[in-house]
Amino acid sequence: MTSSKSTSGVEFELEEKGFRLINVLEIIGIPEATYHYHIQQIKKEDPDKEWKDIIQELFEKHKGRYGYLRIHSDLEKQGYVINHKKCSEL
Repeated sequence: MTSSKSTSGVEFELEEKGFRLINVLEIIGIPEATYHYHIQQIKKEDPDKEWKDIIQELFEKHKGRYGYLRIHSDLEKQGYVINHKKCSEL
């Protein structure tokens, strides 16, 4: 992907079928910049993946009976430092 406008799988499929991406975006009412922004967001790695895995493991360990406050408390007891609000979001 050397060009500034990267070709995603969707864009490639549209071009194969004879559609231009810019025309499709115009019809559905999405700006081209918004389309490319969302493509880039999809490619990004989730920075909270490790936290989500740890929280999910604790949640399953307690058979879904623990809410975010108890999970946060358990994480603190195990030595992890995480804000209770971030814990509740994940």
